[in-house]
Amino acid sequence: MGYNRPEAKALAKQAMRTTYPHPMLVTLVYVLLASVLTNMVSKLVTNPFGAFYLYVLDRSYDIEDLIRVLLVPRTVAAFLVIQLLITVYQWIMSFGYTSYVLRMARNEQPNYWNLLDGFRTIGRAFLVYLLIYIFTTLWSLLFLVPAFIVMLVSAMGGPMLMFLALLLVIAAAILSVIVTYRYRLAVYFLLDNPEMGALAAITESKRAMMGWKGELFIQDLSFLGWWLLLSLASLLAFSLGSIFGLGVGGLLSFLTVKIASLWFSPYIWGTEANFYDWVVHGRYSYRDNSGPDAGYQSPYSNF
Repeated sequence: MGYNRPEAKALAKQAMRTTYPHPMLVTLVYVLLASVLTNMVSKLVTNPFGAFYLYVLDRSYDIEDLIRVLLVPRTVAAFLVIQLLITVYQWIMSFGYTSYVLRMARNEQPNYWNLLDGFRTIGRAFLVYLLIYIFTTLWSLLFLVPAFIVMLVSAMGGPMLMFLALLLVIAAAILSVIVTYRYRLAVYFLLDNPEMGALAAITESKRAMMGWKGELFIQDLSFLGWWLLLSLASLLAFSLGSIFGLGVGGLLSFLTVKIASLWFSPYIWGTEANFYDWVVHGRYSYRDNSGPDAGYQSPYSNF
């Protein structure tokens, strides 16, 4: 018996029902810590590049004056440092939420404190996300750089070169997705193996995902219906709220999306955690009667 996607989803929902505190509450805390807090911090420093762009669009100001006033080295440096710290912080929080959801899927009864698991191994957590970002970017550049060159040449050529550039950009996007799926299990390997380094976790993820990338991609697509339903609900909320004003409509639409996401997030991530457990360990950890005893042959194999 191979990987059963409906069963993985059902077990994720079952884990959500039996976990206390409820995963929706933990997800709410995660969103507040990872998104709301970082948005508040980012407001403390003006985005000089955004301001520069808006003034350039106005066309009422001299470019040199805008550069001298807005792109002050100290302001630019402060903005870049803040953005870097925010990115690192979000990586660490994402590591913690992955830890929480993996424990939830395994019926280990995690709690709010597991959201901070990334800070307990901050070096490995930071490094794995950094390496994934670097590797994904480098692979994408294999097609993006030639596409950029072709686009420059096409300015003096014809539509065929522009079409070739478009194909290269599409190829870069496809390659980026494929590479991303190769690394999807790296964080899980770090969580299960405290002695493992970030690069080793990425290597294991690549090895484990051989033959499984398509399965995980189909699993991701299987949630598309939920997101379409959420979009329709958001549109309906906006339409009803707009009777009392656009501001009310926008607020209702925003709340609809956010509240629904509190349920979707642990459900989707929990299903992915079950995918990891099946591929790597040959069983769903929530139950004892799955895996090898249920007919599964060998982890890491899908051929």
